[in-house]
This record gives sequence, structure tokens and C-alpha cells, in this order.
Amino acid sequence: MGSQFDKVLPYGIGTAAVIFVAIFFLAAYFGELMKGFALRSIDAIFRRKSAVRRVGGRQLRRYRQRAELWHAKHPLGFNMASVDVRRVYVPLQSAIGTERADMSETLLNSSRVVVLGEPGAGKSLLLKSEILRWLEKGDDTEVPVIIRLHECNVSRKPIRDFIVAEFNQANVSGAASLVDKMLSVGRLRIFFDGLDEVGRDDRERIERELREFSRTHAECSMIVTCRTAVYDGQLSPDFDFVVRIAEFDDASMRRFLGNWNKAEDPLDVNRVIASLRSSRDLMRIARRPLLLTIIAFLQSGDRVEAFGPLPNSRAGFYRAAISHLLDRDRQLGRRSAISNYSGNKKLLILQRIALAMHDAPPEHEDRLAVPGATVEEIIRALLPDLDLASDHAMPLMDEIVDRSQVLRPLDTLRSQYGFAHLTLQEFLTAQALHDSPSGLIRRYHSDPNAWREVVKFWCAVASVDCTSLLSAVYHDGGLEGKILALESLSDTISVDSGLAEEVINYFLARLDIGGLEGAAIINALGALAANNTPRGNETLALLRRIAWEAPSERQAAATLALAASDRQEAASHLSELEGDSQRRAGARTALRSMGEIAIPQLSLSSGTRQEIWAIDALGRIGTPAAATELASLLWTASPVARRAAWLIASLIRIPDVEEAIRECEIPESSETYDWVWDRSEESQSLRLIAGRVAFLLDGGHLRGCVDHLEGCAPSAPVPDEPIEVRMIDHRIGTPVAALGIERHRYNQDAVPRNLRQGRFIFDRPRIRDWIGGLTGQARRDQLAEIFRKHRHLPNIYRHLSQMLPREVENLIVFRLILPKDLSAPLTKDLWQAAYSPPPRPPIMLRRVIKWTTLSFLISLYVLAFVRGLSVSFSYQPWWVPQMHGALASVAELASIVFFASSVLWLTLVLYDRKLEYPSEAVEILIALTSIFLVPCYLVLSFEIAAAWLGWKAALIGAAVIIAALLAGYWNVHRKERDLANPFRKMLSVELDGDGLTPDWTTRTE
Repeated sequence: MGSQFDKVLPYGIGTAAVIFVAIFFLAAYFGELMKGFALRSIDAIFRRKSAVRRVGGRQLRRYRQRAELWHAKHPLGFNMASVDVRRVYVPLQSAIGTERADMSETLLNSSRVVVLGEPGAGKSLLLKSEILRWLEKGDDTEVPVIIRLHECNVSRKPIRDFIVAEFNQANVSGAASLVDKMLSVGRLRIFFDGLDEVGRDDRERIERELREFSRTHAECSMIVTCRTAVYDGQLSPDFDFVVRIAEFDDASMRRFLGNWNKAEDPLDVNRVIASLRSSRDLMRIARRPLLLTIIAFLQSGDRVEAFGPLPNSRAGFYRAAISHLLDRDRQLGRRSAISNYSGNKKLLILQRIALAMHDAPPEHEDRLAVPGATVEEIIRALLPDLDLASDHAMPLMDEIVDRSQVLRPLDTLRSQYGFAHLTLQEFLTAQALHDSPSGLIRRYHSDPNAWREVVKFWCAVASVDCTSLLSAVYHDGGLEGKILALESLSDTISVDSGLAEEVINYFLARLDIGGLEGAAIINALGALAANNTPRGNETLALLRRIAWEAPSERQAAATLALAASDRQEAASHLSELEGDSQRRAGARTALRSMGEIAIPQLSLSSGTRQEIWAIDALGRIGTPAAATELASLLWTASPVARRAAWLIASLIRIPDVEEAIRECEIPESSETYDWVWDRSEESQSLRLIAGRVAFLLDGGHLRGCVDHLEGCAPSAPVPDEPIEVRMIDHRIGTPVAALGIERHRYNQDAVPRNLRQGRFIFDRPRIRDWIGGLTGQARRDQLAEIFRKHRHLPNIYRHLSQMLPREVENLIVFRLILPKDLSAPLTKDLWQAAYSPPPRPPIMLRRVIKWTTLSFLISLYVLAFVRGLSVSFSYQPWWVPQMHGALASVAELASIVFFASSVLWLTLVLYDRKLEYPSEAVEILIALTSIFLVPCYLVLSFEIAAAWLGWKAALIGAAVIIAALLAGYWNVHRKERDLANPFRKMLSVELDGDGLTPDWTTRTE
């Protein structure tokens, strides 16, 4: 049987060529498949082994699991219950002078930080939140570990052993060697919690060990927490950065209560805020996270009616909370679980236990823990006085621990007991000494740092005159003792007026004392002036008089003390000071710090006088009331309106602010982007305010150009203004940034060479992964280079994109990287469509169309291959029609080109895949080869189909199949285009409950 190929290639070469082609196809395909499988398998094995060999890889996984169990929950401080830290926690702020900053960012400013705070300021919770942040990031560059320094009271182990003990408790195998390795390479971030909880006799030793440990392991980051009054630079110069935790501002308080309402028991946030606003004393003390937690607990769930009105002092909070816990069965009407012992008897026992713990010699015992045997001994000693038999000891102890839950076991064996927070122990200790001022004086002089908070509580709970105690503290305690006496005056029940006047006048004459002592004096005078009593009003008048003196450090301190009083009268005084050019700077700083109390004065300055500083102050307050005032400033064509727009764009992320804006009154007409907000929103005020904010952000630059971007008359948008806004609501910023960039971008790509598959072919998944993986300085450099290639793109749109959530910015940058022609233009209709529910993905239709198309193409190729073989050989099988005449000559030439181009095409494709970087020359050859392959492929396949079916039937059949496939592809494309709406992805970025980013942090890059 002679082959047609033998006429062209004699001596059997044609037949051999056909066999070679078939073998080449099989070997190339399966060989490449097996090679890829082998490489992937080896690579996976290598990655797994390298991950195991990485320092602490498997061990850190176990530590992560235990860290989640240890730190995801936090005790309330007076109850056995715990709260979910992630759902309730509000990021703390640092106070450096009069400025505030995010504490997490502040901690990154130095590798050696001392964090100071008042009792209940959230120092321990801050460290837990940092560990949870580490768990969320999944980055093992620095592994955090908490060391509780009060444990050093009962152990003289080196610091390294305490770190090893933490990993041992997590059941980490080889903990000692792991810790040594991480210390040597600087992979540990060590948190030393509670320097103030170290006993007096051990404190000098621990401070020396901390300094030495810091020098020995200089590569590791270290943070030490301590009460403000206890720290006096003992760790200097090794710990060179000292920062103080700021009290909650109004926005943080509202956000915390809102988080509690969602995460814990139901809580009426507006009612609690109104109760706090009704009492200046109540508002002042509620700024500490611990005390606000007590408020939230007592004012939520079924405890609201049983507890009654809120107390207005710190001591009153603890008294009320403990009383509620000791007698809550009766108060809540729990008839099936009524306590067997009265609350007063249990309170007396708790007072004696707290006193015994606080009286413990530091060199022998840990003040925060008491052995179970000691607790039982104290109870048995009190039983006769309580008129109870000896067999009541254990039931009484169980009721205190299990039902009242004020005292808690520290281990599963119940060998140690303690109070959840040191301030609770100090309050009960003060109650135990309520009739013994001489005993408290003696204890204070023996260890001032351990007993100063007890002194302050005692002045608030004692029913006797406090003059002797405060006189001894004031005259014999140095500057620290004098400050303690001043701090105690605001809550003291009874004290000699002459002594009080002496203390106040002493510090009014020394208001220029700086540093931590100066801050304490300012806060103490502010707390005293907050009382609407003769002494408080007189102090307020004296501070006002000093504030009107010539500018000096003393005058500036008096201004801040006025602000610390949280009184409306003080805000009015500061507003008068702001009108004086010499005192304006200090008055503005003080007004900013007063929160919602200063809103009337700030509204006057921002609305009437159009002053930018007042607008920024309203934005810093950040409450719904402040946002409402800002919204009233949007309707003018002035810099004030645009400044307010930036601030509202940031604040509207908070649900409470959004709800307040729904109720705002708006003017009848003003320029706005009414298409920005969801049109299904019922509140017209919210829709128009959001549209007005978007309009002001870019100065109306997109007006009329959001439907058809091409051909719009160019006009320069308003230049961006520097302002303290870190992130804006993506529902406002996304359409403005994306449409603005879409309008000004060039029709060119900015794809890095290693992500290309050719000049016009790009690996989109790799591009997305590359953008998402950029961090830090590398991200800033790469994005700057991308935006630089679009020289006429106004900077405002780049700035807006940077202020959106990271996922949204990545999607915008992805479109900017690719050429403009490769994606459909963005319009406002697409943005509005993103709010509607997405259609169901056409998964089954896509599969049917895909396999139908593949089957059709394979069938055509098989037909072409069969016709090529029939033309190549003189033997004709019965099922293959013969060809004659000119058509046979054409088919003979087509078959030669078909086989040759098939081999060449496959060779080029496989070669191109092996290249590290795609070659344009190879891609051009592939395209030229396809020009020869496809016509021959279609001619041969269609010819044999026509020979079988007839030309008319073949044409009709091909037309029907192609039409059906095109209709299917159009339907799939239509649905996928709706699903692939870029705006839909941008709008669906998941945010947490308070409207902020998922990692509950402010953006730092």
C-alpha cells in the first residue's frame, strides 16, 4: 500500500514520519506531565521538610494553640466570668504630652518600652491584645510571650527560666533549647507585666535583672508595664522610651459599650451614655477601662433593675459591684439558688483575706495569691465572731468562691486563691482598715508604692475623719506623698479644711512641675475641680485665674487642669481663652481633650468663625454628636466643608455615627453625587450626605463623567489637604477613587517582567497574589512606581485609594496595572449594581458549554487527523470516503501542512513553558504556526464531514452547533460579567462589627 507521503518523501520516510509524529505527541505530552508531577512532589516534600526544620516551626504551632486559649478571654476583674477580647477590646491610645496616638503603633517606635497607666487602665489587656494581633498575622518573626513579674516575689529564678516555663506550660517539647535559639536570633518579643506588683524587697533585684537581660539580648524587643505612680525611671537608660496609657475618650467609651452590647449581654448604650453624662464624677471615673467594664456588666442583662442607679465614685463602684455579687441571688429573685449566708458575713471574710494578702511580707509570699489553707484558717478564726459553728467553714468558703465569685481559684487543685484584679484587693483592704488610720499610716510608710491605692480607697470609704492620715501622708511622704494627699482630696468624706487648703495652695503654686509628677498634679486638681462643691468650685475659680496669667508653664498647666475637670463651665472658660491670641494654642489643646463637653464651643468656632482647628477637634472627638455638627458644615463651598467631608468619610464607618447621620437635617439643594450610596437606603439624609461627602472629596471633578469617562473635559481636582484621617469608609471612597483612576489612567500596563507571559499576555492570578503580598516599604515603592507611569493621574485619587481597606486598594491597583483595553470601563451603573444581590453562578451551564466546545473541537481534530492519514496512504478504509480531482490535491497539501504545523506548534508551546521568562519571539512563531494549522485543520475536518453528510447538512450542522455554543457563551459571559463586577468585590470586603478593618487596628502603612 503506497502512501501519498511516499510520493513526497520516498523510501518509506513518509510512513516513518507519521509514526514519529504520533510517538512525539505521546512522549511530549506524557513526559511533560510526569516531569511536572515529579517536580511538584519533590518541591512539596522539600517545603514540608524545610518548614519542620525551621526554628520552632512545629513547636510554635503548639504555643499558638495555647496562646489562643490563654489570651482570647479576659476576666472581668470582679467576677469569674470572662469577656471575648477580640469582640470587646477597643484599641488603647498613648498619651505623649497632650497628643494621642494608637498604642500599638507607639509600641513599635522602640525596642525597649515602659508602658505606664493608672490602676484599671488596661495594661494587661493591652499585652493580651498584642498577642492576639500576632496570632491573627501568623508572622513568626517575633514571638510574643508574657511574663508576670509578681511571680518573681516567690522565686529567684533568672528571667530566662520564666520564659521557658511559659513554653513548658504550652506543652512545647524542647522548650529550653527553643527559647535559647529564639533569644539568640532576636525572635522573642517579651512582655513583662506588672513591675509595680513586685514586692519592695525584690524590686531592686528585678529591676537590675531586667536591665541586664535587656543588654544581654539586645536583639529582642521588650515591654514593661507599671503603674504610673510607682515608676521613677528605675529602668533607665536601658528602657529609653516611656509612654503613658491615655484614658478612654468619648468615642472609645461609646465604642466599648457598643461592642459589649454585641458580644456580651444586651446593653442600652444610649441610656448608659446618658447616665454617665448626667454626672461629671461618673463620667470622669468611667474613662478607665476597668471601671467602664464594671458599668457595662452592672447595666446589662438582668442586672439593670436589681442593681439600681449607677454610683458616682470609684469606691462606690466597687462597693456596689461586690454587694451585688454577694447578694445577687436574692436581688435577682433566684429562689432555687438562694445563698445560705448573708452578704455582710461574706464581705467581712473577704476583707480579712484581702488584708492578709496585702500584709504578706514581700520576701516570703506573693501578695496576689494566698494558699487555700490560709483562706480556710481565716474563715475558721472568724466563725465564732459570726456566730457560726466550725462545720460551716468549708460551705462558707465554697459559697464565696463558687456562688459569689469574688475570690477565685488560681489553679485546678484550688491550692491558691486570689482576686481577679489588684484594685479589688486594695479596695477590700481599705474597707478592712476603715477604723484603723494609724495602722494604715504605719503600713504606708513601710511600703508607699504598695499602699498608695489603699490610702486613696480608704479616704473614700472611711466613716471617720481623714485629717490625721492625710496629714501624715502629706508632711512625711515627700513629693509623692503630697501628690497622694492631693489625689485623695477629691473623694475624701471628711478632712480639715485648713489642711485641704494647704494642700491645694501648695500645688497651685507649683503647677510648673513637669514630667509624670506634673501630669499627676494636673489630673488631681482637675478631679478636685470637677466636684460641684464649695471646695471644687473654689479650685475651679483659682485655676481659671491662673489660666488668665501671662503665658508660662504654670499657666499652661492650669489650662489643662481646667480641661481635666470635665465641667461645662471649664469649657466656657477655655473658649474665652481661645479668643486671646497669646493663650490660644494652649486653650485649643485643652478644648480638644474635653470631648463632647466642648462640642458647643467647637461648633461656634467651626461654624461661625470657619476655623479649621475646631473642625479637626470635632473629628477627633468622633462621637455621633460631633459627626452631626460636622454634617451641618458640608453645605458651603469653602475649605471648611471639604475638611468636614474628610472627617465624616472616616467617622461614618462607625455604626453609631451612621445612625446619627440618618437623622440629620439637610438643606433643600446642593451639589452631590447622589449615586454613591445605596439607593435602597430609606434615609434620604444619609444618601445625600454621603453623596455630598464624595462630591467634596474630589471637588466635583467626576460630575457628569461617571457614565462615559471617555471624552470628558479635563479639570484639575482640588489638591489634597494634610489631615489626620487614616482610613475612610469604602462605600464612599471606593467609587470616587476607582472612577477617578479609570478616567485618567493611560492605556498601558505596569506589569513586572517576571509576571508576564508575553507583551500582551499576563498571568492575572500571579499579579493578584503579587499585589496582595506586598508589604511595608516594598509595597510603598512598588505602588509609587505603578502610579508614576500614569503621570496625569491626580494625586487625590492615589491618596483616596491608600485610605481604603487593603483588599479594596489591591483591586484598584490590579486594574491600574493591566492595560485599559483588557477590562470593561467602570461606571456609576456598575457601582449601583454592586449593591444588588448577585445572580447565581452559572456553574453547570459553564461546565456544559466547556465540555461541549471541547468535544466539538476534539471531534473536528479527529476528523482532520483521519482525513490526513487517508490522504497520506494509498489504502482507503471503507468508512473513509475517497477523494478525487483537485480536491484530493488540496487535501494532500493540507495534510502535509497540518501534520508539520501540529508538530511545530506543540514543540514551541512546550519550549515556551520551560523558559524562565516568556519569549516574544516564541509567541510570534506560535501565532504564525497557528495561521497555517487552523485553516488546514478546518479544511480537512469539514471536508470529511461533508463527504459523509453532504455539504448542505454539514454546513447546517456546523452552523447550529456554533450558534448554540455562542448563545451559551453569551449567557455565561453575561452572568459572569455581573458576578465579576469589580465594584461588587470592593464593596463586599468584610469588616468587623464596628466598621473598622478585620485586624481591629489602625492602618500603619
